[in-house]
Amino acid sequence: MDSKVSQSEVSGVSNENFRPAVRERVERQFGARAGAVAVRAEVEETRWWLWWNLLSLDAPTVAAAWALLFASAGGMRLRLTDAILLALSVWVIYVADRLLDGSTSKRKRVLQARHFFCARHRLDLACLLLLAIAVILRMAAQQSERLEVIAGMKLAAIVAVYLAAVHASSGWAERIFPKELAVGVLFAAGTTLPVWSVRGGSREFWGSFALFAVLCSLNCLAIECWEFNWKDERRHSAVHRLLRWCDSNIKQIAAVLAIISLAFLAVGLIGAEVLAVALGSLLIWVVDERRKKLSVPALRVLADATLLVAALTALLFRI
Repeated sequence: MDSKVSQSEVSGVSNENFRPAVRERVERQFGARAGAVAVRAEVEETRWWLWWNLLSLDAPTVAAAWALLFASAGGMRLRLTDAILLALSVWVIYVADRLLDGSTSKRKRVLQARHFFCARHRLDLACLLLLAIAVILRMAAQQSERLEVIAGMKLAAIVAVYLAAVHASSGWAERIFPKELAVGVLFAAGTTLPVWSVRGGSREFWGSFALFAVLCSLNCLAIECWEFNWKDERRHSAVHRLLRWCDSNIKQIAAVLAIISLAFLAVGLIGAEVLAVALGSLLIWVVDERRKKLSVPALRVLADATLLVAALTALLFRI
């Protein structure tokens, strides 16, 4: 999900865009090369379409849309409190992960604009994290059903183990198992928690969940491949071989997932949520097809936009 800072990115920052205060702060924490890229991030973040990603609002939005879709497909009504709890929880996890990325010394050279944004505003974000956690705990205690709370606590423990493994393992965990696969499954489990924690889930539900988890993992793999600087041989050799294989096979994986999803739809076994998986896969295929013509920030935003558009489209079909 991160990429090494390329020389072209550093040299591409014009002197007129340099902001000394920003550069000095980031250089003290990350080094001189990162300082130049931080200035570039400062310039790019003014583009309106980047704020969705810089503020870590992309994942919560996607999670809420898919939770609404799964609840609707299961004949449930997603309560507003459940949607808020889910969105806040996802936001807390993603911001915490980005802050940890920025504070882990061995990841200094693989950071993106969102990490520099979090680093520059880490004190403000830390305060907001504490406030969000307090709101989550209060709402969960007062509004959520007991089964939801228990399931949420179990999932939170798993997420905590994941964060510890990724950020405190000196990289050995990622060499054994690509974190993108774990993120995809955890995201799918958290998004559908309001459904499976209360009703348990039928065979059809778990089939839909499996396809959605694969789509989420594909999304994470695509982001990592799209942001990756393959010109750095040292970085290339340190990456898990699955990621190196996926880089040239994103379209094939997306096509297979779309075909499987459409096959389920054709026999009438699963409903709108699988239509969304098929559409999301096809959209990832389209973005990957045009990846060389798009900037890295644009690719990062489009990666989550594909999932959001797919879910909203499927919800429209259910209306």
